[in-house]
Amino acid sequence: MIRCIKLFGPLCLVFLLTKGNAQKKESIKKRNVAIFLYEGVEVLDFGGPAEVFAATSIKTKEGKWIAPFNVYTVAYGTDHIKSQGFVEIRPNYSIENCPAPDIIVIPGGAISKSRKTPEVINWVRNSSETTEIFLSVCTGAFLLGDAGLLKNQKATTWYGSIERLKETYKDTEVLQNVRFVDNGKTVTTAGVSAGIDGALHIVERLISKEVALETARYMEYDKWHSNEGHVVEE
Repeated sequence: MIRCIKLFGPLCLVFLLTKGNAQKKESIKKRNVAIFLYEGVEVLDFGGPAEVFAATSIKTKEGKWIAPFNVYTVAYGTDHIKSQGFVEIRPNYSIENCPAPDIIVIPGGAISKSRKTPEVINWVRNSSETTEIFLSVCTGAFLLGDAGLLKNQKATTWYGSIERLKETYKDTEVLQNVRFVDNGKTVTTAGVSAGIDGALHIVERLISKEVALETARYMEYDKWHSNEGHVVEE
């Protein structure tokens, strides 16, 4: 496989993939990835997808590596956040001043306080007008549901919250025994490590399977199988 990449301005990449006689040319915008954090967020829920997007890179014909994702953390406010009681994080931005996100990652954990914060719900709901993809991990799906983004959609969550998700959002078809569900605008995943699968799926969808596989290999993550997810056909 040969990749040739040319820059067209600071936010766009154009590359050429060649494999055998097949040729694929696509434009790739450098996308902002906002990782939403809150008190009690699960470490791997946000750390897994953050690693995927931060580690993904494309090699130019000159041998340089270009990052197609700009990853940053965002929270309600800018105070330090404690994850799982022992990891302290200071978010890069608040929901009021963060760069406009193209992708928003909503991890699971102690999500109930965020669900009761109108400013957070409104931020998620209003961001849907411009955000390309929402990726929820584990119980992060409930925040998407509260914002109305799972209405008449298919979704999944951590196995221990499947029934609660069904009961809470009657107009959502909840799937189990899948690593992720892709509706286009929303990608929901099962628990904890499944966020890595969902993020790799997004890399495959936006860039290529080859790049996603290279990212998984870099991470030495051999659990990713794209057929373990469910993609909703339009």
